[in-house]
Amino acid sequence: MIRIIAGEYRGLKLKVPTGQDVRPTSDRVREALFNLLTPLLNWEKMTVLDLYAGSGALGLEALSRGALKAVFVESSRKQMKIIRQNIELLSLKQTKFELVQDRAGKWITLFADPQNPALVFLDPPFSSNEYKLLLEKLSLLPTIRSGSLITVESTQTREILFPNNLELIKHRRYGSITLDILRKG
Repeated sequence: MIRIIAGEYRGLKLKVPTGQDVRPTSDRVREALFNLLTPLLNWEKMTVLDLYAGSGALGLEALSRGALKAVFVESSRKQMKIIRQNIELLSLKQTKFELVQDRAGKWITLFADPQNPALVFLDPPFSSNEYKLLLEKLSLLPTIRSGSLITVESTQTREILFPNNLELIKHRRYGSITLDILRKG
């Protein structure tokens, strides 16, 4: 089990999917990530895209801290069921979230929120090669507005080349995990 670190739902324990292909972000790394993000944004104005959502912990943490809305994108039916259960634990209003069962790379081209910059959590399985492709798409999509933040969680041994219009503003290592925060220019 993992828990919500701060905000309205602080301390609430979340269910997590099990299996070889699942790697929930630990409480320690999630807390570090949100400590890095909080001074950079206004939660009340953020639509959060939790790509490769897994348990939904990143998007739910953002909602607990006051995010406007979270969109959970997950291709696994089993993991989508866990996200639904976690949303029920929080008793979220229907307007606060959207569930999308689809591949992140396919769905992101359909995203449309013309009002505000977004906060994008990009956390595909470490074994996948989808980082580069998704970062390219995110850097080019007009619906990912200028000023949007993109967080990338990866292993420190994995070198990621960021597209030119994504500025690296924070880079931290936590054990074997690397967190990068990018801003779209």
